[in-house]
Amino acid sequence: MTTIKIALIQQKAVPNNKEANLKLAIKYIKEAHKKGADLVLFPEMWSNGYAPPFEDAFNHPLATSFGAERFKWLNEAIEEDSTYVLTLKKLAKELQIGICATYLSKTEQKPQNTAIIIDRKGEMILDYSKVHTCDFSLEILLQSGEEFKVCEFDGIKLGVMICYDREFPESARVLMLKGAEIILVPNACDMNPPRLNQLNSRVFENMVGVAMANYPGEKWGRSTAFSPIVFDENGDYRDNTIIETDDVSEGIFIAEFNLDEIRNYRENETWGNAYRKPQTYTDLISSDVKAPFKRN
Repeated sequence: MTTIKIALIQQKAVPNNKEANLKLAIKYIKEAHKKGADLVLFPEMWSNGYAPPFEDAFNHPLATSFGAERFKWLNEAIEEDSTYVLTLKKLAKELQIGICATYLSKTEQKPQNTAIIIDRKGEMILDYSKVHTCDFSLEILLQSGEEFKVCEFDGIKLGVMICYDREFPESARVLMLKGAEIILVPNACDMNPPRLNQLNSRVFENMVGVAMANYPGEKWGRSTAFSPIVFDENGDYRDNTIIETDDVSEGIFIAEFNLDEIRNYRENETWGNAYRKPQTYTDLISSDVKAPFKRN
């Protein structure tokens, strides 16, 4: 039987302290390994805890009086050959465990909101930067990613979408079309019923499993994993929630996916890419933005 156990890290990070957060990451990866996890999933931008550079930066990221704070925050971006990344790669190899690590990454242009997947050999097998950056907020300071990516871990096709990516059906759709069987979702926001339902919709329409890890906090948390199997062999509905935490509890929560069942379901059900009509979807790739969706 082919299964994968994904550890959802619902823990607090230290605001804007990448050295402290690396130490916490090491601690939680070791704990997840003891719990039998195959792969460890962190919330979004763990290196700084998705903490703002100054008060009210989420609402006014370009405020002129906070140039120094903004510069310092952006300058904490992490390079691929940094101690942060190399330490996690070494630990993955030592423990023979997969890691989906997240951080503010340094590029030749603007920093990016990045997630990488490291395999059991300590090799980076996926490097993804958030496509749907929150340009209405703090992430206007960052450079958007340009491609959704899929990799193979233990013979299982994995994709990644980060937080706000979740709110666009195209994100999961492209990952499904590229072969993803499970999508990992590092998250950093309040998780209410509409957003959880949104996430489950991505699961249903693409017949992919999803695992989401979020920071704990009032109205946050709710780290969740969904199976794509929503009907049993008789066609009756079955609850596809594998795990859902509460909002404030801190912990490491294991979500186990049965790939044999998922693959059988995908081979026989009607969603995903079985009966699409892509020749009618040309409007989806238009770059025109019309009212009421125009923004400054």
